[in-house]
Amino acid sequence: MPIMWSRLHAELGLSPTPLTHAMVVQAVEAGVAEADDLDWKQALPPEVEKKRLEFAKDVAAMANTRGGLIVHGVREKNERAVGLTGVPNGERDRQALRSFANRYVRPLVDGLRIEALDGEDGAPGLIVVFVPPSPDAPHVIGEKNEMGVPYRYGTDTNWMSEGQLERAYRDRFTRRGDDRAALSALIDGLRPEIDLLKGVWVAVAARPVAPLALLSGRPEREQVTATVVKAEELVNEVFGKSQGRVPVLNELLPRGAILNPRNGLRRWVIRSNHSSVDPRELVDGAIVELHHDGSVAVAMGMSTFLRGRVSGVVDARPVPVRLVDAAIAETIALVSTHVRELGGVGTILTSASVLWDYGPVQPIRPLMAIDNRMIGGTRDSRYSPVEEARGVRHLLAVEASFSADDDVAALRGVARQLADDLSQQFGMRGSSIPE
Repeated sequence: MPIMWSRLHAELGLSPTPLTHAMVVQAVEAGVAEADDLDWKQALPPEVEKKRLEFAKDVAAMANTRGGLIVHGVREKNERAVGLTGVPNGERDRQALRSFANRYVRPLVDGLRIEALDGEDGAPGLIVVFVPPSPDAPHVIGEKNEMGVPYRYGTDTNWMSEGQLERAYRDRFTRRGDDRAALSALIDGLRPEIDLLKGVWVAVAARPVAPLALLSGRPEREQVTATVVKAEELVNEVFGKSQGRVPVLNELLPRGAILNPRNGLRRWVIRSNHSSVDPRELVDGAIVELHHDGSVAVAMGMSTFLRGRVSGVVDARPVPVRLVDAAIAETIALVSTHVRELGGVGTILTSASVLWDYGPVQPIRPLMAIDNRMIGGTRDSRYSPVEEARGVRHLLAVEASFSADDDVAALRGVARQLADDLSQQFGMRGSSIPE
């Protein structure tokens, strides 16, 4: 995944887009100054232990502050870029930098990217190191008894005092609880909008652990539509076209809703009842929220697929597990696409759950896993209980994490983990998402 957002983008007035050699040239010509999230380096660190440690110190300091960009191959004067010097930028050179960071920085910086930028017509090459703001801060550098915790203060790199270090660790543990609370809040925000009395719903929430670098800005309506379309293409790779997946969101969301998302509070909202003007009407199909900070909340109703097609289920709430699997895979593809389009990096925490309402006077009815079986190479149109499954009165929400720049195999893996964790609560072996 290319570097989509950095201080250079902000200085040049650009929206999230892949960082290029031409953009660095433009920044040099403009004399862009160093900042706490931008550092110009004329050369690569030499094969000297002290200089290697200095590189690791720069990486850790940015990760401990708000992230940033280190550009190797640019000469500066009075902290402003004045010319290109270029550096060797082959895989061996970049791997050396990775090894320095991996050796000296603890814990490792998730989402660290070290990329080569090649110029045209013999222009000198560059190496850019993108350091995300890290949820695992504080990061320590050094070995054995020579260790410290650096941070950026303007263009300087300082060492944390004991009090600063204590506060940094306290903030890390607080963030862990805050991340999970934020996921719950995303789901809770959907509950008043959906009709829980019309069967079960699949709800998935996701949130980048690190904030988007430099606040990349509010995505436009056209960008949100493009994100949904790209996610539709990505999920075919994540799930596999040959697996008989029902495209749940495509079935539940009208095309007009996808082409014309509505404004919400720091988010874009797509609802299956897109054309409704009745403020009391609840969503009975699906609702998608794409937040400006990269968070995503999705709820999909399963009752639409089951009307008049369920047999053998008495005094229980049917849960079509294959559709649940498809809904989870689609949301993971949507989350990955949304965060990438906003230039996000690093870890994304996600949660999946099944929602339903007992009603005011209804007795508690168990949840029953159902599926439409294969008959003669095709699927039966009716759903019936899965033989190996048992009814459950409560399904626990499940969690997983993945990286914004994960490949298709990794995205498939996290979708399968979430779906497996739900299916196994019914006593099933696992989900239908392929390995």
